[in-house]
Amino acid sequence: MLIVLSFAVLVLAIGVLVLFAMMGELSARMPQGGGPERSTVIAPLETERIGHSPGHWPPGLSHLKQGDGCLLVLSSSCTSCQDVALQVTRNPGHLEWQEMAVLVSAFDAKTGKEFVSRHGLGSVPHYVDERGSWVMGEFSIRQSPVALTFSGGQLMAAYSFHDVAALRAAISETRPDAARQPERTAL
Repeated sequence: MLIVLSFAVLVLAIGVLVLFAMMGELSARMPQGGGPERSTVIAPLETERIGHSPGHWPPGLSHLKQGDGCLLVLSSSCTSCQDVALQVTRNPGHLEWQEMAVLVSAFDAKTGKEFVSRHGLGSVPHYVDERGSWVMGEFSIRQSPVALTFSGGQLMAAYSFHDVAALRAAISETRPDAARQPERTAL
């Protein structure tokens, strides 16, 4: 019995050494700076809801029914969404983006409010969408992070994104008034 136990401990020790060696190899392959680079790809989403105007706008988002705007759809359980939230709050240019609002899809209001507080989004027009019911019901959006652009309350486009600066650049290129008003979308 003692021989079996000794053999099991030896196998366990070798397994731990191999695990640490694999972790070291993985760490060596990661880019410098602590993590993978953020994708700047802005991918249009195909949705049958382009041109749709919601029948009701939740508190915090009602300003989107009048003019041009961009709604960032984030989830409280999404790592990429946490990164997007930090991009917004750490860049004063993004915080001054007048057309931006944030929707946080969360399991419940408490979790959504904690996400807003933890990431400093309180000064940005925002709405906590419990279980994503409003954004799913109005626009059939079931993923995040997503940006929805509006003009006069109508959904003009939907994009999957990870980089807020790249998103803003892509949106400014698609707007017909971008050439006349570069200061509105300047980074």
